[in-house]
Amino acid sequence: MGLMLARLLVLAGCDVTLADRHEERRAQAQAFGARAVERLEPAGHELVIEAVGRPQAWRAAIDAAAPGATVVLVGGCPSGSDVTLPAAPLHYAELDVRGAFHHTPAEVDRALALLAAGDVDWRALAGPTTGLDELHDALLRPSHGEARKLVVDPRR
Repeated sequence: MGLMLARLLVLAGCDVTLADRHEERRAQAQAFGARAVERLEPAGHELVIEAVGRPQAWRAAIDAAAPGATVVLVGGCPSGSDVTLPAAPLHYAELDVRGAFHHTPAEVDRALALLAAGDVDWRALAGPTTGLDELHDALLRPSHGEARKLVVDPRR
């Protein structure tokens, strides 16, 4: 999700920095036109989009935001998670923190148009192909390295 958001922001003309601890994912971000770093500098960014979905990543997003910045929490934490965030930047730095979930039909249409035009190469994000019978086990396998999404082929 983070790589796709980075690519869309680059296509919109934004200067994008993507932070990821995995070297392979940083290389993917650079191929999509973003700057890639292992860790964001604290308190320097006007817009921070968190796409990992872990409480510590939500905290890092808050820490990376400049005063008055917007922080968008796209990555959903696991069900039942509690997140503790620091009060000072939320209150005194007047951060605008928002959750984001799902999409509208217009956004799906725009995404399909970008894919059809080749502006976003889905193959750069596609991982192994699995059939429906193997899907459960495939989803339970840990992910490492490059950000690749499973391709589900129901005929397989």
